[in-house]
Amino acid sequence: MIKKSLASLSLFLFVVISPLLPAFGQSSGEVSSGYSVWIPKKMIVGQDYQGIIVLDRPSSDNSLLFLSTSDKSRLDVPQSINISPFTNHGIFQIKPLKNGNATVFAALQGNLVQADTTIYQSNTQPASLRIILPTNITKAQNMLAYVFSQDQFGLPAPVNLDSELFVTTTSTIEAPATITIPKGQYYAQLPLITKGSGTVSVAADGLGLATAKITKVHDDIKVRLAVAPDIAVPNSAVYYYVWLEKEGKPFKPPYTINAVLSSSDTDVARFGNTYDVTHFNDITYSTKLKDGIAKGIIYTRNFGNSTISVSVEGVGSATALLIAGPALFNSVALTSNTVSNPVLSVDETTASSFCSKLSSCKPNLVKVWVYPSVFDDKSYGIVSLYHFTNNTNQNIVVPLAADSSIVQISSNSQDLQYDKEIEMIPARIPGTNQEIGVAAAVEFPIAAGEEGNYTITASGAGKIFGTAPASIIPRYFDSYNVAITSLPAKTGITQDLGIMYISDGSGAMVEPSSVFSEPPDVEIKTIIKDVPKKLQFTSTNMALAGTLSDKADISASIPGLSSASVTIFPLDIATNVEFDLPPRIHVGEKFPFVAHKVDSFGVPLQQLVPQDLSAASGVTVDPLGQYMTINKEGKVTVAILADTGAITKEVDSFYNEMHLSTDANNTIFKVGKPNAFKVTADVENASYDLQSIIPVTQTAPGQFSISPDREGAFDVTIFAHKDGFKPLAEILHFISKKIIDISVTATGNDGTVLHLVPLITVNNQSIISNTPFEQSTGAGQVHIEIPPQFNVGDNNYALNNVDISGQKFSNGKIDLFLADDSKIQASYDRVLKVNATYAGGGGLYSYGATATLHAPDKWEISFLVRQVFDHWEGNNLPFDSRTNDVSFVVKENVFVTAVYKQDSTYLMLVIAGPVTGFFVLKKRDTITWHVKELEEKIKQFVPKLPKKKKD
Repeated sequence: MIKKSLASLSLFLFVVISPLLPAFGQSSGEVSSGYSVWIPKKMIVGQDYQGIIVLDRPSSDNSLLFLSTSDKSRLDVPQSINISPFTNHGIFQIKPLKNGNATVFAALQGNLVQADTTIYQSNTQPASLRIILPTNITKAQNMLAYVFSQDQFGLPAPVNLDSELFVTTTSTIEAPATITIPKGQYYAQLPLITKGSGTVSVAADGLGLATAKITKVHDDIKVRLAVAPDIAVPNSAVYYYVWLEKEGKPFKPPYTINAVLSSSDTDVARFGNTYDVTHFNDITYSTKLKDGIAKGIIYTRNFGNSTISVSVEGVGSATALLIAGPALFNSVALTSNTVSNPVLSVDETTASSFCSKLSSCKPNLVKVWVYPSVFDDKSYGIVSLYHFTNNTNQNIVVPLAADSSIVQISSNSQDLQYDKEIEMIPARIPGTNQEIGVAAAVEFPIAAGEEGNYTITASGAGKIFGTAPASIIPRYFDSYNVAITSLPAKTGITQDLGIMYISDGSGAMVEPSSVFSEPPDVEIKTIIKDVPKKLQFTSTNMALAGTLSDKADISASIPGLSSASVTIFPLDIATNVEFDLPPRIHVGEKFPFVAHKVDSFGVPLQQLVPQDLSAASGVTVDPLGQYMTINKEGKVTVAILADTGAITKEVDSFYNEMHLSTDANNTIFKVGKPNAFKVTADVENASYDLQSIIPVTQTAPGQFSISPDREGAFDVTIFAHKDGFKPLAEILHFISKKIIDISVTATGNDGTVLHLVPLITVNNQSIISNTPFEQSTGAGQVHIEIPPQFNVGDNNYALNNVDISGQKFSNGKIDLFLADDSKIQASYDRVLKVNATYAGGGGLYSYGATATLHAPDKWEISFLVRQVFDHWEGNNLPFDSRTNDVSFVVKENVFVTAVYKQDSTYLMLVIAGPVTGFFVLKKRDTITWHVKELEEKIKQFVPKLPKKKKD
């Protein structure tokens, strides 16, 4: 035998994708509203593991889950785990510390879920008992059971001292009161006798109680017994038939079965052929059912009736009534082959009154029987003659001896094979009274035809015909098998390795004697040392013992039965690989898994990190073998194949849903220009791929630009991706046209934006909007009318020019062809009024122009007296009000009045001489006095001028 080390296992992953079905596989995890938790079902003390929290739908916020364990001394987990926004799961570390069972709890927003695990550690101390039965369903009476001492993980553990086990059973099961597991051993045999269903229990100090349930079943086999004719001539012979039926079909076991028949009155009917001497076998008669049938002769003696009984060993019993002589009936079905109740036999004296002599009764009725009435290959027909009469409302049937007449046999089937004519030969019957007994019935064989229900008819000249039913049904086949129940075993010691037994098609254990007449030989094939190659099946259960060195097979075969084969796995070496992973994950997101080397009991021996791991399409494994990613949606079956076998696990991989929105669907794009549009998903950090016949560039996250180079309709396909979310494909429909952008503005030279409505027609399509505005339109002939004047409240504006992309027009009415983007700028001058009263320079000015005002002198009285500028009057004057000949920039309407004063300088010079003489004549001391005096004189001399009113 070639040995392989499990340490060098080569593992391979295969994946099978089936349509999505909402369902979880079995796992050490629990699902609650909104999320689930998974941890490995089995862990080993001292090794590191990981668990996972899976959200049904990611949150847009952080999800903080709190973790705890049922026993912190046994299992260590972090206190909490945070799942980032728009993330479906979180992975956390697990450290098993001590052997035993533990539970991990997770809580999120009031919802609590839990996951269970079993932690293993090497331990050989016996902790409990275990009963192993060959099978818990049996038809046999004897059974050999085993009781094992085991540690807390179910591994056999030898006892340190002889351990006495106390056995208790229900009343239907017999067992010894005690059995003993010898020191250093871990099992003992427990013989049982099962008389019915029940339980058996074993107990020992420190090892607790173990219980096993046994179900006793019985074959539902019916024993059938028939006697024909059932109304017989005394001092004659009749036939009996015994057969078996199961589920309404002929039952023919492949072995012979003993049966015992008996007669309740040997003066009426007996099985021996002596007339005067009664022997024991006249009362009871032993026979055998071969191929499921037994048949023979019963001899009638005197008038009367007898009950014929049969008991079939291990199956059941049946009875039939036999009447010797005439019979009275309250009612009778003449064509039937069954006796109608009530039936009264008639004594010989009464019978002689029906006919002067029995022989003088002429047959007017033929009766026929077919037994077994249900058969698959052959059966038997029996005919007999009767005289039927009705006397004072009594139906009387008188059996008659054969009379050498011919009886015709027919049926409603052409497939049945039988003699069509039966001669009623009055043959002598040995052993009858004074050798005068003659036959009254004739038996003939019937060969089966097609399956179905048929009617056999017997008739004769001048006779009432008789009928009998016959059913052809395939026989009931029961298959038998050799079976072996393996026992826990270790390497290097001689021990019982298995229990061998025979089972039927239902799996129930049966006695070999019910299948074979003699103990059969069993051929054993195995490489296990000390196991015999051949043995005789002498008891209900056979123990197979040997010395195991590695995993090995044992096969057993018996000619005619299905063979059995079982693999014996040593408990102290790894025999397989177990694979555990979360039952429910999101597509595209990594998740932890674990693989263990395990023994035959499934106890993990070592955590396995695959060194040579391959994955089929749709499955990705990280280089360290700790995580796996599934990239397809649906029920995914992941299989690990190793030299010790294969194991599969199902994963329900599913997507979350995301949705896209865009601002550009069914949009008209401009030829030759970058056209920007946005794509937005309802989850963060989604990535996008865009495909189109027109190049698309990404300008920023979620922002794109497309520049069509020709007119036409085209599509842009957007592919959105995010791990854990179902990829989306959205198709945007666009139309590209040769479009120009027209921007129209109107401004005053004072910086005011003017909101006027120009008249613009492009290709006979009017554009009506308040400036400023932008309009996209097709290239073509354009007619433009810009208002020459525009008022904004009290402000008046006059069109200065219209600039169209650098080309200026002084007139507001313009016709031209626009082929490219154009900027239409209407420039207006704000018209301002400078109103100068008593001054020059007033008038209308453009905003920002320079105005100069001058207030001229005004002469009076022959140019000797004049009015001269004194100051300016007005509100918010933009210049110095004391200065004449002012210049200023006109930015608002100006309303100003020049204010004058009288100037008499020239007149004073004229009168200066006389006044001076006057000053001298007065001879005053001061000049001030002279000036005042002069002023008064002038005022008297010069009349006052009238003053002009201000405008």
